[in-house]
This record gives sequence, structure tokens and C-alpha cells, in this order.
Amino acid sequence: MNLGERLSEFFSFGWEFLDAPLFSSLLVMLVILALAAVIGLLASRADPRKPSKGLLFLAEWGYEKLEGFVQENMGAAMLNYLPYFLAMVPYCGLAFLVGLTGLPSVIDWMAAPLSMAVIMFVTIHFTAVRYQKWGYFSRYTSPIFFWLPINLITMWTPIISVSMRLFGNCLSGTIIIGLVQWALTGLGQSLFPMMSGDSAGAIFAPIPMGVLNLYFGLFSAYVQTTVYSFLCALWFAGERPEDMPSPAIEEGRGRTLEAANA
Repeated sequence: MNLGERLSEFFSFGWEFLDAPLFSSLLVMLVILALAAVIGLLASRADPRKPSKGLLFLAEWGYEKLEGFVQENMGAAMLNYLPYFLAMVPYCGLAFLVGLTGLPSVIDWMAAPLSMAVIMFVTIHFTAVRYQKWGYFSRYTSPIFFWLPINLITMWTPIISVSMRLFGNCLSGTIIIGLVQWALTGLGQSLFPMMSGDSAGAIFAPIPMGVLNLYFGLFSAYVQTTVYSFLCALWFAGERPEDMPSPAIEEGRGRTLEAANA
């Protein structure tokens, strides 16, 4: 398929033009939405005087972990970014794990990590405009105006860095698994020449392939989700001036003054 035919697919609608990983990505989103709905229903019916159990307990534990992560790496003033991490962290983790079920992998489909990187990029610049106002545009002419073309090019670094990091790490695992399977199949054929390729591969491949799938699925999911979260937190927090007062602190001061005056 040449470039022109590939580009024409973007303007064609139909089930035959949709990539299989897209359905895996939509399935991950549906799972997250279903879990959110179930957790919300359980929370609305739970007795606050009793300790949580089961799924609600796990949800509260995860919420507290992410809340502590945001507060520690971004500050209490940016806790309103917690919903971003509540949405993106589960998606990133499940997108890595969905391949273990036999469904098409999501992260080694370039559209998925690219979309995650674009969402992060838009949020970075939204945060910059929100806190810096008109001072946001000074980054493009710093340190001198002639740096404008260079700054306009380097501003796209987060998209390239994050999308290539997620895509490359997942694709490397897929390639390693494929090479090991090919090598074990060749070993089986050399030792048992009377057997076909699939049958020979079934002798040595199942256990090593299972271990590698678990390693590149579970371990990569944890590491890459953690790295993605830290990059988002650091880039978001970097757009807020350090000398800007925290709304939470200012609110606390106001309450203290009100109590003193009373």
C-alpha cells in the first residue's frame, strides 16, 4: 500500500477501514467507564461510618495513591489536575495489559501513544496559559527574538518524546517475543525434523513465551505508566510559577483571619 492509498483511508468510512487495535482501545475505555459507574453506584450506597470493602476499597486506595502522587509532585495548588491522572493512568496501564488477553495490543498501535502525547501536550500549554496569562508567549522569544524559529520547533518535543517512548518500549517487547518464538520453533524443527513448524514450536515455546508475555505485559505496564505519569506531573508543574500563592494556602489564611477576628 503506497502513501496515497494510506492517506485516502483517513477520508473513507467503513468497518473495513478501521484498525483492530482501535476496537481494543475502545474496549479499554468501556471497561474504565463501566468500573467508574459501578464504583460510583457503590459509593452512593455505602455507609460512611463503616469501612469500605472489595471494589470500593480498591478504588479508594487507588484514589488516595494518585491524590498523594499529584500533591507530592505538583503541589496542593494543582490538585484540580487529579481527574486527568484518574483517567489517563488506568487507560495507559490497561492499554499495555490488554494484549495478554489475546486481543490486539493498543500501545504498539501508533495512534494510541500519539493521542496520549497530544492530550498531554494540550494540557501542558493550557496550564501555561492558565497560570502565566500573556507571559506565556515570552517563551517563544527567549532569550532573544531570533530564537523564535528554534523555540517553535522544540515546543513539539513532548509529543515526540512521549509517543516514541510508549510505542518503542511496547514494540521492542513484541519484537523480542517474536524473535524468541522464531528461535524456539527453529530449535524444535532441528531436533524433530518430522514435525511441522507449529508443532515443533509447541514443544519449547509455551513456557518461555508465557513468561516473556507476563514480563513485557505486567512489568512494562507498570514502568511505562509510572514514567508517563511522572512526565505529565513534572511538565504540568513546571508551567506554574513557583512564587504563585497556593489557593489552598490563601483559603487557609482567610479562615485563620476570620477566626481571629471572631
